[in-house]
Amino acid sequence: MIRFAILFLCLLTLGLAPARAQVLTSIPSAAAGDAKAFWSAVMEEFYGPYDKRAKCWTGAVDGERLCMRPHLLSTVAIDGESVHFVAMAGYAPGPDGSRADCHACGGKLGLAILKETGDRLALVARNDLAADAGSWGQVPPEEFFRVVELGKGNHGWLMEFFYTGQGYTEGGVGVFGAVGDKILDMGFISTHSDNAGTCGDGMGACFVYSYEILSDPAGSDARFGELIARKLESTKADAPETIRIPFSEQALKYETPAALEAALDN
Repeated sequence: MIRFAILFLCLLTLGLAPARAQVLTSIPSAAAGDAKAFWSAVMEEFYGPYDKRAKCWTGAVDGERLCMRPHLLSTVAIDGESVHFVAMAGYAPGPDGSRADCHACGGKLGLAILKETGDRLALVARNDLAADAGSWGQVPPEEFFRVVELGKGNHGWLMEFFYTGQGYTEGGVGVFGAVGDKILDMGFISTHSDNAGTCGDGMGACFVYSYEILSDPAGSDARFGELIARKLESTKADAPETIRIPFSEQALKYETPAALEAALDN
């Protein structure tokens, strides 16, 4: 009995326990065929009414007032059903309604997975709708987001993020995936390092180390399989072409492996 309980808890942690009853939203399934109608219904569902003056959907999440806008919609066919991966972005307005504008100030990111079920869309999973992401008060642009198959039949987001300081640029990829009905931050993988702003013209040698992150869903039957870092460019002659990135089931995160840290000279 104890062994069964432990196994059930492990399955529950990884989102493999028996499915819960679906939570239906007020979003009509028919809205999926009209981008304007879809986004209007989605934003009102999660954040509240549209504020014409602020040009965003406004509402409070855990007591924090937010100004949010549509960011990216990715629709994936899974087992013959259309599943919508929705990213929403914005900021928490200051007392005067302005957006924070500092290097360490993140924007706000809302993520949700919706499935077409009858007349209304069902909510599969979501994050807290107000996750900190990016800098200068903004979430990274939509082209920095990708929906990929993290593991067999299990999709999630990869979000690229770069930051520059004193001539050095560092970057990486944040991973977001669903465990049960919650979308979790599954870690940040370093992928880029260069000193383009502080090299050459007598200031020392330039370097650049850059990798891209790819998924490998066929590599195993795991819901969260290994990711692959593939070299884009490097001033290191012996830099590895690919580096595999395992998923830690204990931490529920992807972590930058030592080989990739070394390839980036971190």
